[in-house]
Amino acid sequence: MILDDKCLILHMPKTGGVFIRMLLQKHYGDAVRLASGDAFGQPDARADQHHALRDVPRKLRRLPTFGVVRNPWDWYVSWFHFFTTYEHRPPLFMKVSEGKSLDFPEFMSNLYSYPKRSAEYKYNSFSAEYYRIFGCSPRRPRNPKVVMGRYETVHDDLYAFLETVGVSEACLEEIHSFRKMNPSQHEHYSTYYTPELVEAVYEHNRPIIDEFGYEFETPVSPGS
Repeated sequence: MILDDKCLILHMPKTGGVFIRMLLQKHYGDAVRLASGDAFGQPDARADQHHALRDVPRKLRRLPTFGVVRNPWDWYVSWFHFFTTYEHRPPLFMKVSEGKSLDFPEFMSNLYSYPKRSAEYKYNSFSAEYYRIFGCSPRRPRNPKVVMGRYETVHDDLYAFLETVGVSEACLEEIHSFRKMNPSQHEHYSTYYTPELVEAVYEHNRPIIDEFGYEFETPVSPGS
């Protein structure tokens, strides 16, 4: 999404982009636009909010740019549960989940065995989405000018970025209290994984996991 001449936000699915959009729209209205130039209030805007960097007009790629990354193990669980309950499900999701009949490990097994060169796969893998959105690959580094925040600390990271580009004080003041993150409803992500699947996610997303120092975490039980 583009905020006038101030900044560009790259919205990878399930990384808090809806929270960011709602916040900016509240303070800037139709000045928050898609890469196509359309305002979000237009009928087709909802389906087009995950533009890649290459979709942005070249002259706008010079704007200060912010993106968000998320722990891949957590991302997959959130993505799975989102489309389990969301009204509009991609055909690939229905195919891989066998009509929503599979549990998470079975679904992931099907997903990772899906042909990676297929047109559909690139929209359903964490690393493929990351590389598509940010215009990089395991062999082509991300543009160092793109400021990366983390989903786990998105409020602090977003505040720091927007403060540098000069958004209004009212917008900045609201960031820490505006907590509508559009979360999927599920247990802690670690409860959905088998040891084999933990390793599979690492192998499929190793460069990103290593770059950002993510680990597979388990919640600490009270009293432990």
